[in-house]
Amino acid sequence: MVTFSSLLESPTAYKAVLVTGCDMYAGYQIALDVLQHKGKHFKCVYAVYFKENDMVHHLKKHGADCIKLAVADGADSIAKAYSKADVVVVLPPVSDDHWGKNSCVFVSAAEKAKIKGLVLCSKINADQLGNLPMLKPLIQMEQAYHDIKGKIKVASLVRCSLHIDMLWLFRDQIASDGKICLPTNGRAKFAPLVESDASHALCRMLIDPNIPAGTYQLTGPEQLDFETVAQHAASKLDEEITFNEIERKDMEQFLKDKVKLCDNHIGYIGDMLEALSKGLLDKCTGDLEQLLGKQPMSVKKYFEKNANDFKP
Repeated sequence: MVTFSSLLESPTAYKAVLVTGCDMYAGYQIALDVLQHKGKHFKCVYAVYFKENDMVHHLKKHGADCIKLAVADGADSIAKAYSKADVVVVLPPVSDDHWGKNSCVFVSAAEKAKIKGLVLCSKINADQLGNLPMLKPLIQMEQAYHDIKGKIKVASLVRCSLHIDMLWLFRDQIASDGKICLPTNGRAKFAPLVESDASHALCRMLIDPNIPAGTYQLTGPEQLDFETVAQHAASKLDEEITFNEIERKDMEQFLKDKVKLCDNHIGYIGDMLEALSKGLLDKCTGDLEQLLGKQPMSVKKYFEKNANDFKP
């Protein structure tokens, strides 16, 4: 059985992991989880970012070696950074100004660096998302992964469902107006997962000798729609919460003016919600529970745990 654990425990290993996309929440959360095992399973944790922000500062404070890299830096510069690690975890560089323009260089550079271990994080049904411009690069990144994985000793493709943590971006609106306002069909089914579960699962894949490399489809434990999500939020927050379908331009304006997200990130969220409306994110699997070794967090539990963030 091929595992990342055996690779990292090799006498010749650097015992180092590099995570990209650490200026966005998913990459930050993975790097933070890996840092919890620094000193036992890892000697070095490298966190790659495009724009320095509070998440990058927090990772530095907790012992990460942070590296600024961009798509425009090219394969040689990215490979030079990768060569410091045994395993590279690649997340889509959505915050990069050049997202969508040769973003797959973050994958192909792994071959150039002669990396022994590679994890590519993508999205559920990524191969069906080609008609959505901000998601099309996911297909290109997956193709680059398949092109080189035969030359990588240990490789995994991890596809994730829509993260319920996305609603944290709208927390002020939910708290003040009692509404979840999104440009998507409120009855479209999806199996939302909690970001901390996904990062814990990925970290376990790196350190557990009983978890093989391979392709994993990570989703939450149940199929829901946003109307039901609003009901769950209401029950746990003890507030009246409803779902309202709005125009995409209205959400984009809110995220730009109130949350200060970059245009690429806003477009990425918009296209993910459009994919949801089209029924492209309805997959529900048991892979997350398998990797975690326990039941994943439900949406109800998420709102219960984070209630203070969504209350006035």
